[in-house]
Amino acid sequence: MVGRARIPKKPAGWLPPNAPLTQRKQVYLPNFTLALIRTPFLPPRYASFYVPLNFNKLDIRDYLQRLYGVDVLSVRSYVEQQKVTRLLPNGNGYGKLRRPRSKKRMTVEMRQPFVWPEQPENMEAWEKDQFWKAAKYQQQSQKARQPESAMEANKEEREALDEEAKKLLGGEKPWRPTWQALGLNYDRPVVGGRP
Repeated sequence: MVGRARIPKKPAGWLPPNAPLTQRKQVYLPNFTLALIRTPFLPPRYASFYVPLNFNKLDIRDYLQRLYGVDVLSVRSYVEQQKVTRLLPNGNGYGKLRRPRSKKRMTVEMRQPFVWPEQPENMEAWEKDQFWKAAKYQQQSQKARQPESAMEANKEEREALDEEAKKLLGGEKPWRPTWQALGLNYDRPVVGGRP
């Protein structure tokens, strides 16, 4: 007797890859970003968000309900205009006036209260000090590349020289000429036959 190949059963809800879109389960991923703002002055039933400018009250209500299961009672929205700034072409002179893009802020009233967790005392797990060191280094390197930076004195070198001078004047460090500090020896016989 010839054995037959067993055809595996298909799981429930299985559709072939070429099934029409109306029969497939649709998955929608958001293409926007909402930023929850820490607002300790608001009551616990209110939360504030920065949202895209084209976002409306129904969008945020639907988003919070479907994604997080949060019941929203009311929504207030406000568009914050940014201050007018001036574009400086080379860091000097006067450039064009411009207003940065506005920010939209929405405050929602929720049915259940939301309380912010306490800020942690120890930030070592998040390497907060490393973040600030990197930000300071980046700011210094950007400042050093600007055209007017050539006219400014190097502050670190000045401070190092000041410390060295204080040590020399205080007697903590003996003074030696540079050629001795470098280990050079100028005690040579005189060239030209003179003794």
